[in-house]
Amino acid sequence: MARKALLLCLAICVGSASADRLVLRDGRSFDGVVTVLDDAVEIELAYGTIRFLRDQVRRIEFKETPEAQLSQKLATVPSGDVETLFAVARWAQEQGLDEKAKELYKRILKTSPNHAATRCELGHMKIDGQWREFDASLELARGKLQAGHYQVLLDDILPILIELAKPRRKTLAVTDILAYAQLRSGLFAQATANFEALAAKSPNRQAIRYGAIVEILKRNADGMYVLAEPYPPKATILSAEAGPALRPGAASLSRPLVLKAALRDRAKEQIVSGRALLEAARSLEASDPDAAKAKYFQAEKCFNRADAMVPDIARSYRVEIARRRIAAIRNETQADARNFDASMAKLGNQDLSAKDYHTMVLRMIRQLDDVRGKLGTIQTIAKPFPNDLVLEVQWAKADLKKIESMRQVLAAEVEGER
Repeated sequence: MARKALLLCLAICVGSASADRLVLRDGRSFDGVVTVLDDAVEIELAYGTIRFLRDQVRRIEFKETPEAQLSQKLATVPSGDVETLFAVARWAQEQGLDEKAKELYKRILKTSPNHAATRCELGHMKIDGQWREFDASLELARGKLQAGHYQVLLDDILPILIELAKPRRKTLAVTDILAYAQLRSGLFAQATANFEALAAKSPNRQAIRYGAIVEILKRNADGMYVLAEPYPPKATILSAEAGPALRPGAASLSRPLVLKAALRDRAKEQIVSGRALLEAARSLEASDPDAAKAKYFQAEKCFNRADAMVPDIARSYRVEIARRRIAAIRNETQADARNFDASMAKLGNQDLSAKDYHTMVLRMIRQLDDVRGKLGTIQTIAKPFPNDLVLEVQWAKADLKKIESMRQVLAAEVEGER
């Protein structure tokens, strides 16, 4: 017992250190930066600092910091020994000293610009005889995809980019290039699998487009797609896009224009469904506003899916729905305005007691707040279409200004009563 007390006393007398281990009498242990105070011990952890009384502490195990170990290792590296310096940099990276490791990698490149292992650690790639950083390599890969250099991408560039992308969380960007390169090389099964992975992990609009491509490829496993009409639809001899316009008939999905035509066909299916829902909503507006609202919501989802496949192909329908939703809300606000005017008339009644008067004012403030919320909804609905719904936005702004003025008057009345 005396020996343990002596060891604890000696440990505490050392003072403070970094990357230490604090062991408590109840068996718990913590790793962090220990500071010994007069009557307590503090340990700084990643999530904060904890303090324990001295009689709670069993022992403190002081350890050398990774920074100190790095300094010792660097002191033993012979001048110009690139390989040993690289090993030290890798060790620093493993210890979480990322910035120190990057500095060492840059030191290595000053001495040996073509040190391949260092370039790889920094995420560089050698393409066309030149070392490039990851983002530059990614852009060059996209350029090669557009230029039709599919085999070079599949054989030489993408396998390395895929490995470099993982620690940088850029896997989806590389998989996108890989999927299109496979598709344009006629590797339909492999492309389908990668588009399916993209659909599962991408944000909503991108996921819809990738999902549509997956469905197209699964329906046409041999890669042949039958066009029912020319693409682009208004093309004559040459389309506005690269290459000649497509004529009706079978064509390979490996051609970019054929995939675009197939996506347009899928988008048109969504538009047909959306228009049917739109017509149903119109017919319900007068008799069942809530049912109409639900139909508009379903129609909007169809049009959003269409726009995800072919940008803005259904935009005019989305604008129409926004305009109709805003009109419905304005009808509600007009009813609210009539209720407010009725409350205002009651407020002028001389027979109201002080309590009833106070209650009426508070009720009117709540009415204004309700209308203010609806006007805010109008602004949210109109936000994606600022040029199409200019009047609707201006009306909402003007009404909000009036409501704010009236609310201030009523709020001052309540404050004055107090």
